Amino acid sequence: MANKTGYVWHLRREMADRGMFQTTDLIAPLAERGAKLSREQVYRLVTGTPERL
Repeated sequence: MANKTGYVWHLRREMADRGMFQTTDLIAPLAERGAKLSREQVYRLVTGTPERL
């Protein structure tokens, strides 16, 4: 059986530490870094754990 490395997704907590309390607060910083995501995509990114990175 292969070893599987896991991770814990703390994006919402990291956002709160930076004063971002709405998922839409993340859209502009992501766009500045070249990640153009819709509101819905950002919501899924913040509220769930991504399947792949």
